[in-house]
Amino acid sequence: MDAYVKNEASANRFMILVLLLAAFLLAMVMLGFATDLFYVSHDVNHMTLAILSLAVFFLVTPLTSIRSDRLSKPWFKYYILLHFIIAVTIVNIVIPKHGALGWAVCIALVAHYYNPRICKLIFGVSLVLMLVCLTLGLFYGEYDPNLMSGQLDYATDMIHNYLLPNEYPDTPAGRMQYLLDLRDAGDNRFFVISTAYYGGRVVFITLMFVTVTFLNKRTKILLSNEIEASNMVEKSRMELNVAKHIQQETLPETKLSVKDIEIVAEQNAAKEVGGDLYDYLDIDKDHFAFLIGDVSGKGIPAAMFMMKTITAFRDHARAGKSPSQILTDINMSIMKGNTATMFVTCFLAILDKRDGKIVYANAGHNPPIIGSDGDYHCLKCNPGLLLGCFEKTFVMDEYIVLRPGESITLYTDGITEARNSDGDFFGEDRLLQAMNRKNHDTVAELFDSINQELDGFVSGATQSDDITLITVKYHGNRNSFEERSFDARLENIPNMLDFIEDFSDMHNFPEEFKKQIVIVGDELFSNIIKYGYGNSGGDISVRQSFDIVGNKYVMVITDHAPPFNQLEVNNRTYKQGDIDLHVGGLGLIIVKCIMDECSYEYKGGKNILNLKKRF
Repeated sequence: MDAYVKNEASANRFMILVLLLAAFLLAMVMLGFATDLFYVSHDVNHMTLAILSLAVFFLVTPLTSIRSDRLSKPWFKYYILLHFIIAVTIVNIVIPKHGALGWAVCIALVAHYYNPRICKLIFGVSLVLMLVCLTLGLFYGEYDPNLMSGQLDYATDMIHNYLLPNEYPDTPAGRMQYLLDLRDAGDNRFFVISTAYYGGRVVFITLMFVTVTFLNKRTKILLSNEIEASNMVEKSRMELNVAKHIQQETLPETKLSVKDIEIVAEQNAAKEVGGDLYDYLDIDKDHFAFLIGDVSGKGIPAAMFMMKTITAFRDHARAGKSPSQILTDINMSIMKGNTATMFVTCFLAILDKRDGKIVYANAGHNPPIIGSDGDYHCLKCNPGLLLGCFEKTFVMDEYIVLRPGESITLYTDGITEARNSDGDFFGEDRLLQAMNRKNHDTVAELFDSINQELDGFVSGATQSDDITLITVKYHGNRNSFEERSFDARLENIPNMLDFIEDFSDMHNFPEEFKKQIVIVGDELFSNIIKYGYGNSGGDISVRQSFDIVGNKYVMVITDHAPPFNQLEVNNRTYKQGDIDLHVGGLGLIIVKCIMDECSYEYKGGKNILNLKKRF
């Protein structure tokens, strides 16, 4: 919605509340007439109360629209102003001495619309109606002795004046005759009325209009500046979103499964864009290089320096070069044009997929964590010197050997330096505790444990730094796994089942188990497509792994449908002929019978089913 439209809707809501307040004050005035605090002729007192009741009706009528969408309609402001003008007109006739203040209020409130034409229109209408109302009020409204001179006898409703021998009834005709006789006696009240009564109020209303007009113009300029600033902020936000998209496109996939190794990465920037980086690539068929880094600062400058570092890594990572040589080349590249004296910490490693040997070099980054379930520990390495500031890098090559099943986890200090509301740091010890607390069949499960521990520690405290994790797990010949994604369509179910069968045949699973997991897969995939996605399409990711040494099979099924737990069925034994085809039926009974472990969670907008079996 346009900012002016929003402002007009807000002004309409404010006007309605002001009208409600005016109705309350007018009700107090009516109480004054009922108790003779204000006086009009007894003959018309009841009529006065009825007329003021009509004014109250016009004031409260717009209240019925305060919660409707009519507030934002262009015509609605005229609807409110019309009711206000009618109410002020009535009051000004009945109480001519004070009713003119209603016109001043009307003009002042119009300034909220930031529309000079409406201000001029209301001023003109108010001026004309005020003069008409004052004229009618002289003869039909509350008697004003200061204006008309003389006194009114409230008991007899007769007007007395020492200049005149006669008495005059307090009626419109009586008041007119009284004023004519006063003029003949030398007291021309018509002149006083036209100057002091009319002229004074016209001057007051005119000054109010001029003041409000100037304030209106100034406020409109402020609103225009605010809108312009808001548009600039929105434009900057859109540009940051584009920059975030470009940055994410620069980074490699967060998951990669290739022969003998598995890579999972995760990045969470503190702002729209961040200075953390990770990257990986095959140098040749046997060597795999991976990198993590943390640029000084945050926001756009850090993001640009981060992309410059990644570009340098991809340019210089070549077969035959050691990690220290590559980091030295990166350092020379990012120093060029670095007038802002930014720097980056980096950890670079090259994995030999044949034997698990890792050659690595550290440039001022956090030491990585290596190991396997229950035995993760920090790697002792040379700290090195950060890149981008000095021509000499002071980095050196070191090496370790990963056994099959072990992994190396790289992270940025956004994790270890995360703080809770008390200002305590998360630290390396808590990170290691999260990783060693239980066994993890997949790297995704390992990341979940870290994130749960971190979320529980910070307890909603504001994230102050970018967070990046990348784990490279070396399987060697111990763990075989495959992962594929499919379109969530019923006609693709045979392809999904073929994927399960092929993996089973590859590892010589028992024929009975092979048939059972195909049936389970058929049921689970069908439920996701029909009940999860509602046949509207999507994606299904299937990851199968088999630990050859531990003789354990794991299937992980992931989809992006709304939360949908297929495992919420009663656990009972499957019997021959006991077939229940509704959702949560046959396939889910089988899975609970034949799998050792099965679990469900909804996280990061994904349904995740974990099925495990030991042979």
